[in-house]
Amino acid sequence: MKNKKKAYWVWLSLACRPASRIAVSLVRAFGDAEGVFKAGAKELLESGAVTERDRAWPELLRRDKTEAEDIVKWCDDNGVEIVTPADSSYPSNLYSLRDAPMALYVTGTLPDFDKICSISVVGSRKMTDYGRVNSFRFGYGLAKGGAAVVSGLALGVDGMAMASALAGGGVTVGVLGCGIDRIYPKEHRSLYESVTECGAIISEYAPGSSPTRGTFPQRNRIISALSQGTLVVEAAEDSGSLITARHAIYQGKDLFSVPGAIDKPNSAGTNELIKEGAYAVTDACDILERYEYVYPHSIDVSTAKRSLADIDAVASAFRVSSTYGVTTENERHRAYGKSAGREWFDGPVVVRAGESQETVEGDFEIPVDFGEKPSAIREKKPKQKKPGFKETVQPKRIDFDMLGETDMKVYNAMKPDTPMVPEELIGDGLSISDVMASLTMLEIAGAVEAGAGGYYMRVGDDRPLGDEADE
Repeated sequence: MKNKKKAYWVWLSLACRPASRIAVSLVRAFGDAEGVFKAGAKELLESGAVTERDRAWPELLRRDKTEAEDIVKWCDDNGVEIVTPADSSYPSNLYSLRDAPMALYVTGTLPDFDKICSISVVGSRKMTDYGRVNSFRFGYGLAKGGAAVVSGLALGVDGMAMASALAGGGVTVGVLGCGIDRIYPKEHRSLYESVTECGAIISEYAPGSSPTRGTFPQRNRIISALSQGTLVVEAAEDSGSLITARHAIYQGKDLFSVPGAIDKPNSAGTNELIKEGAYAVTDACDILERYEYVYPHSIDVSTAKRSLADIDAVASAFRVSSTYGVTTENERHRAYGKSAGREWFDGPVVVRAGESQETVEGDFEIPVDFGEKPSAIREKKPKQKKPGFKETVQPKRIDFDMLGETDMKVYNAMKPDTPMVPEELIGDGLSISDVMASLTMLEIAGAVEAGAGGYYMRVGDDRPLGDEADE
């Protein structure tokens, strides 16, 4: 079997599950996934990366690579590349994530993120005509200006921005919240296929994994991490795209926002981001100009300006939307009805076993018929050693003993996998001074990490602290 070493990384991803901080800590402690696989129980515990209470613990002790080897074989047979932290093609921006993916499943041509400017474009699934036209203008303009567009292939703004980048002859990368063998949403089959020809589709979820409510917030951290900046085109106050914006700020990336009418609900989120410090932008050149001196050989602002001036954005937006089958959540409801039943299909070969997952109500997915190996799969480059996580600091345990009742209350109020500012934690008898004092103690104890933009995020597993932790 080819890629024998990759089975260790797939095993670690399955054992710890995607978006695992434990997996990253274990790799730091043992050098690579094979080192983790061969470590004994005593060594694992002494590393401080995992405890017997962690849900990954029994899977780590089992050391069963059967499913991982099946997945690697399926990927070999179907032209799906597995990219791991040991590979030179692994995007270096992901090394900084404390929950970096242990395996990325890739179809198409993965660009070299170290050499190109990439911009994430996200927004509402309930895209309005205003959002459609602006998603086109930015996606098309960024592509004409030499930037790659990264998004989630979702309904609305995400899909529209990716289709527009393709129309502009650019490179686009779609990050899925499900297995690489699923087209989600099903309406974007044409877009999915086009992206694999002119870019890449990637996922950290094993083939056969269905999308769930939790997988989309998880994949958002990858969307923002792959890019130099994140653009939010259109978003309501509770839009999921704001999670990507938070991750961008936490990761120290630039955040751009398209202003909208103050009386339109779908612009409330983008306008609020501008009030909080995001760069207000009105066309793609505003973004490109920020990076033209960093990427002088690829960014071309003048070409982007000419291209945008020469097109009818409104007519082009609807033509591109039709060509690539981009739709919105509202258009779907009109087509299927709001009470449309689920249309779930099993994957073609590998189906993840042993997990019951809550699927997303009212959404649809279909399996990919890979058939012959996709022609756009990038040829394998010679293996080159990269430092990866090896040069990072060793993990340390959370010092629970030094935390008081207020500190635990602040920690438990933080949402897992979501960067939060101190002001969001005020309440339940907590003042801003209480929160700031507790965040300081929690950071010293190793329970939270401070990111850019004044954001904090929980460290360790997702259990609450205090008495609940022992349940």
